Amino acid sequence: MRILVQICIILIFFGCSNIKNKIDHPLLINLIVPKDKYSLILKHHFYKNFNTSDKNSNKTTVKAHLIFNTNNALSINGSDNLKIVNGTVNFQIFDKLNAKVLKSGSISSSINTGSVSSLYGVDKNNDFAKERISKYLASKLYRKILLNIKNGEN
Repeated sequence: MRILVQICIILIFFGCSNIKNKIDHPLLINLIVPKDKYSLILKHHFYKNFNTSDKNSNKTTVKAHLIFNTNNALSINGSDNLKIVNGTVNFQIFDKLNAKVLKSGSISSSINTGSVSSLYGVDKNNDFAKERISKYLASKLYRKILLNIKNGEN
């Protein structure tokens, strides 16, 4: 019994010593977005995906603007009205040294939302759709910027 207690104490001490310390690196890409809810979600998930080990990316600034549009659509049987939520990110990639535009463009994505009967449900459904689009567009913007950085090296 005594040996078992000693083994548990040793495991507790050595088990806790292997905790990884997170080191915060400065962000190498400066993403500038408006201060609204969905743009901040886009920014958060962009930085969540971004790898800070690329040393060539410290000279860039990205300005992004997120726009949503909602359109009506019919379902297959024609009885339910569905909504299609379109999200578009307009972006410009600037060189930080010269402040010139390296690349500009837009990325878009859409989600169709189901028919919900209550007004509260419709609002929440649209909010969740916009959040999903913001997260997805953040990953697409991340990949687009990585391609631009890799192509800029050559």
